[in-house]
Amino acid sequence: MRGVKECCLSCKFFRLVDAETGVCRVEKLAGGGYPTKQTDARCAKWRDSGQQYFIRVGWIKAQKADGPK
Repeated sequence: MRGVKECCLSCKFFRLVDAETGVCRVEKLAGGGYPTKQTDARCAKWRDSGQQYFIRVGWIKAQKADGPK
C-alpha cells in the first residue's frame, strides 16, 4: 500500500484510545490488559490494516479539530 508507513497506527492489531495512544492487541500483559503504544511506534508483528488506517487518521483529525475537552 502506497503512502502508509509501518507504524502502530496502520496495524490491524492496534486500537486507538485517544489521538496520541492506543493499545496493541497482539499479546496480553500479565494483568490481563493490553500494552499501551504511541501511534508512531513500530514492532515486528505489524500487519497492514488497509482502509482502517485512513479511518483512524480521519478520527484523529476530527479529535484535534474539536480541541481539548
